[in-house]
Amino acid sequence: MLKCFKNCLRPSSLHTLPLQYGILFPQLLACLVHLHFGHFSSAVISVTSFYLSMNLDGSAQDPEKREYSSVCVGREDDIKKSERMTAVVHDREVVIFYHKGECHAMDIRCYHSGGPLHLGDIEDFDGRPCIVCPWHKYKITLATGEGLYQSINPKDPSAKPKWCSKGVKQRIHTVTVDNGNIYVTLSREPFKCDSDFYATGDFKVIKSSSR
Repeated sequence: MLKCFKNCLRPSSLHTLPLQYGILFPQLLACLVHLHFGHFSSAVISVTSFYLSMNLDGSAQDPEKREYSSVCVGREDDIKKSERMTAVVHDREVVIFYHKGECHAMDIRCYHSGGPLHLGDIEDFDGRPCIVCPWHKYKITLATGEGLYQSINPKDPSAKPKWCSKGVKQRIHTVTVDNGNIYVTLSREPFKCDSDFYATGDFKVIKSSSR
């Protein structure tokens, strides 16, 4: 064990010195306590786990910040050719559309009954670009995630159908482009979207994640 300890004390550079010593010390302490006090070492291991979950400046990493950190999902050149791509961002499946020079990201499953939006067509309704769900033709605005529908006053024989909004039904996520890379940041809006129900779990569309 001492030989292993000695080898671990050889940092590859001065920049890695604090990290290597910081990780090594609690691990070595856990081994020594285990040798002398048996099961008492579980307490030390708990301390070690907490220690390793902290940043080098001593501040604990916030799990919420990790969940909402930006994730690179692909290259801008690729989506300009394909006009859409799918990705798993922190275990949430999203589809990214490239339409008229802009990128839009949303939950991949339709809020209505989980239809695969990445297989739908983009059409304009009332001057707003929408993804049309291939299952039941539900229309969702790319920019806001609103569900659009046509309504008419049945009591007015001269009335014409007009487009109305159901409100935000599909969760929209933030897309940014940096140095030719596309990044998606999950929505942190506190309200509940209907699409949340199909976003994870048994309804996953993407079989394996590359991120």
